[in-house]
Amino acid sequence: MGNSTDKVKSYLQRNWFKISIAIILVFIALKKDLSFRINLNSPVRMEQVPQRPPTPARQQEKVPSQERYTENTRQEAAATELPGADRFDFSSTANGRREIRAIDRLEQVDEGTIRAYIGRFARVAAGEQKKFGIPASIILANALLHSLAGTAEMAAPGVNNHFAIPCTPDWRGPQRTFSGQCYRQYENAWTSFRDHSFYITTGPFAPLRQLPDTDYKGWAGALEKAGFSGEKNLARQLVGVIETYGLQEAGER
Repeated sequence: MGNSTDKVKSYLQRNWFKISIAIILVFIALKKDLSFRINLNSPVRMEQVPQRPPTPARQQEKVPSQERYTENTRQEAAATELPGADRFDFSSTANGRREIRAIDRLEQVDEGTIRAYIGRFARVAAGEQKKFGIPASIILANALLHSLAGTAEMAAPGVNNHFAIPCTPDWRGPQRTFSGQCYRQYENAWTSFRDHSFYITTGPFAPLRQLPDTDYKGWAGALEKAGFSGEKNLARQLVGVIETYGLQEAGER
């Protein structure tokens, strides 16, 4: 027994510093744990987020209603959001503001791009006039409006729909969807122009072939009346494009 006591005393004398450090560390750990437990049991006070005072009615900004446009099939027009540069409904919005028209968007296209587009397809339009009796000016104006001089997504290579012609039950060719609406897809731009000629001289548009190919105003009005698209004042837009860019004599090229 005496030997054991002497050994303990000897061990404590040799390691008293280490033992003291260990006791201090244990004490600190117990103190932190006790503090943590006390905090857990304390009620939590939620920080109140200061609320902004209401803005006076006269200072509130009015969020403009999203403009909407109309896409069309042969049978009926279906409302849809603007898909980049496809179809447009020229009617006024509910709050009386005039919606953006196709001819307005065309005016935003660079003049050089428009002139280059006309130069590129003038001969094609003239050829379609000779074959189908459609005024070349109407063909070019229709293409300019609906493809925005070839800058619209639907007229881009790979789709090549320069007239925004929709899919119909008798269409067996490839197709693409824009904003939920099915549109015809063509191998190249020339095919789009040829299909446009078939499209507006057959079916419900067949009576248009009775009009002379020199009467572009008559053709413009007939296309609108026959429901080529859901655009309001389509005839006025077509005539405006023809007279703005001097397309009246396109068939003589």
